[in-house]
Amino acid sequence: MSKATKAILQQAERLYNAKAINENALGNSTNMIFEMDTAATPIILRVSEYSEERESHIDFELNWLNYLSENMAEVAKPIHSKHNRFYEIITGGSESYILCGFKKASGKLVDTNNSSEWNEDLFKRLGKIMGTIHRLSKAYEPRPDTVTQHQWNRDIFFQPQFHFNHDDELEQIWNRITGKLHKLPKCSDAYGIIHNDLHQLNFFIDGENITVFDFDDCIYSWYAFDIVLTVTQGVATIPKANEKKRNYFAQKFLSAFLQGYLSCNSLDAFWVDHFDLFFKYRRICSYKFIKHLSEKSPDNPYKEYCGGLRNEILQDKAVVSLDLVKIKSLLK
Repeated sequence: MSKATKAILQQAERLYNAKAINENALGNSTNMIFEMDTAATPIILRVSEYSEERESHIDFELNWLNYLSENMAEVAKPIHSKHNRFYEIITGGSESYILCGFKKASGKLVDTNNSSEWNEDLFKRLGKIMGTIHRLSKAYEPRPDTVTQHQWNRDIFFQPQFHFNHDDELEQIWNRITGKLHKLPKCSDAYGIIHNDLHQLNFFIDGENITVFDFDDCIYSWYAFDIVLTVTQGVATIPKANEKKRNYFAQKFLSAFLQGYLSCNSLDAFWVDHFDLFFKYRRICSYKFIKHLSEKSPDNPYKEYCGGLRNEILQDKAVVSLDLVKIKSLLK
């Protein structure tokens, strides 16, 4: 453990009246994640490198998440420090960091290879959770200054490090897709704060209970996009070579997911007609992210995957093929 990490954990222990259980960061997050124990409950400590922009987003995230946790049990509740704050800014070595604490979710990650866990019943329950989040978001009243700062088109994919490097063909497609998104309505029934990363690595199952976490990508966007993103990540569990199986799974996943979703929130058929646009937007964002990773890796293990993804985008290939008539029949 580095001196900086040791200094961070020592300060965190004092701020949360807790003891670090592990000294090595967990997972592969862009943040450092540690498990800590308190007299009341185990907590997860998230450590982020400080920037003013990051602090602004964390403040936005945690106030929204606290509101959600007060109105539903299925989200990981943020924990106050001993100073009654949702986050703390500290120094570790020569750098500054933002600390956040969350109640540790019970259970484990879902096994996507186990049909007794990864099945239509689970998809329906996930849909119910997302429907509840979106319904609550409609009633949420954020501070006015946070609304413009955290819109969909200020996401990381619009930042300079994710720009296309002299790839004019993809730049044109990106501009065309985002241009269409800019024209979509932003009425309160369809647009608000979304999780923006709800997938099989961002929730735990514990019997019949599900706890969703990792809200640090939350942003203002279309509720329909949140649905599409979750479907996209679910379909990613099936190899691209098996296109027929992917399409079948996407239909099954989305049908079950929407049954749960619609029990808690509404969805207009207009947005089903825009699923394809959202799928393609998510795909080009994924390309940007993976391409960025590959440029940081000397041996570039993503080269072949990136090449295939780029060809799909250029050919305007459907991400999945869905029977939209059947999907719309669920809305009635």
